[in-house]
Amino acid sequence: MSSLQAKTAYLIRQPAPVLPQPFIRPSQEKPALTARLALDDATRKDAFGLRHAAYVAADYLDPRPNGLYSDPYDDMPNCSTIVVYKDHRPAASVRLAVLDSDPDATGWHDVPAVHIFHEEVETLLARSESEPFKKAGEITRLVRHPDFATDSELVFVLFRFVSHLVIKQKLDMMLSCVRRNHMPFYKRLEFAPIAGPVSYPGLKFAVNLMACPQSNYATIFKKIPLLNSNAAGNSYDGLFQGETVAV
Repeated sequence: MSSLQAKTAYLIRQPAPVLPQPFIRPSQEKPALTARLALDDATRKDAFGLRHAAYVAADYLDPRPNGLYSDPYDDMPNCSTIVVYKDHRPAASVRLAVLDSDPDATGWHDVPAVHIFHEEVETLLARSESEPFKKAGEITRLVRHPDFATDSELVFVLFRFVSHLVIKQKLDMMLSCVRRNHMPFYKRLEFAPIAGPVSYPGLKFAVNLMACPQSNYATIFKKIPLLNSNAAGNSYDGLFQGETVAV
């Protein structure tokens, strides 16, 4: 079984999430925004192209001949990348890397933050013998295409999809390695600074580790309520089948 097949099988096995009351679009017109999980080669290429364009435009990365930027985590079963399309153009992308501290969760023990802030992540996920093994999700590779660099709607849409994945996988904590200028935004979303700054491998910037515990999720969902296109509250589950979903 390939890593993508393993990833899809794992996600499908998770219980259906209990979502907050969904927002219903008042218009029945076809939305300008759609999203897809990067399970196929074409969508993965869109994600890698978005990253390259965003990082080069910000001078975080030297241009590459193929115009793509990826890393080994993109092929790991514990990482899920979402691409948001605006008027059929790849506009933004984000990846959620899941760290499951259960020793039996093969392939789900590594996320980028572990290599940058090993001791801090280990402390955050520490448990007593009576507690269940903890799971954390790291928000990574959150980018917008330079043509949409001022489109704040896309950022909130990405966080709504991340929230859906967080609920779907019942994560105890969210992590993110954040650049200094983005820390105020994450603080408004209930993330607290933990450590840093340190250099981020492969890119020309430094990051700070920030974390948000499960106890803060309800507050986040009030600030960026989940979007769904039907009242059943599970329309985004088609993502895990490789479907394109409407935002």
